[in-house]
Amino acid sequence: MSHFQSPLGDFPRKMMTFKSNGQFAVTAKDEILRRCEQSDYKDCRINAYAEIIEKDGILVQPPNFIFIDIDLANFDYNINRLDKVKSSTLRKMAIMSCFPTVLWTGNGYHFYLPLQTPVLDNQQYIFSKERFPNLFANKGKYSHYCISEVFMQFAKDYFANGKSDPQHRPKYKTCLIRIPETYNSKCLFKGKSKGESKVKILQKWNGKRIDAEPLIYDFRAWLTQQELDLKLVN
Repeated sequence: MSHFQSPLGDFPRKMMTFKSNGQFAVTAKDEILRRCEQSDYKDCRINAYAEIIEKDGILVQPPNFIFIDIDLANFDYNINRLDKVKSSTLRKMAIMSCFPTVLWTGNGYHFYLPLQTPVLDNQQYIFSKERFPNLFANKGKYSHYCISEVFMQFAKDYFANGKSDPQHRPKYKTCLIRIPETYNSKCLFKGKSKGESKVKILQKWNGKRIDAEPLIYDFRAWLTQQELDLKLVN
């Protein structure tokens, strides 16, 4: 785990393990390692975002970490089909000079991509929820999301060409990433060996946060089109 180059910075942040009852706060890297050991290194995940994302009721945390999950189960356990999606995702990222961390989780691939982005919710002249009343209505598609969290979802589907796990809908409080060299309990329960169940680094992030401005432009167009589609339906 010590060789994992991570964009994680601020503490406290939330963590979860196989033996924990939900998420709990950790305040230092040594505590993370201790908690992993206590869980026999099973299902050790930590939030990519710090626990404190608001100050005085104003969002201060930009959506600067994109988490893409492509799951083997969504491709009928056909590793060749999964690998094609992995390759196409990396090619699309390369167009923007993005070089993410890629993990093998035992059940598929995770892509962890840090970006340079503003807090979109604070750009009221562009991303006010009032501009998208159907999407952000009380019972709308994104009623429980802030604009920046919807951007996380847009980005994962954008880079994976809509092939990412549809059950994975990241938010600030649920963006839990797996810690390398730990074990996926689902694989162990299926009878796979520890070696087969280990979370492995296939590619390390190069440490460069790419400016996401072109992606934000596409996101605005995508939001606008979704809002128009809902108006036509209603």
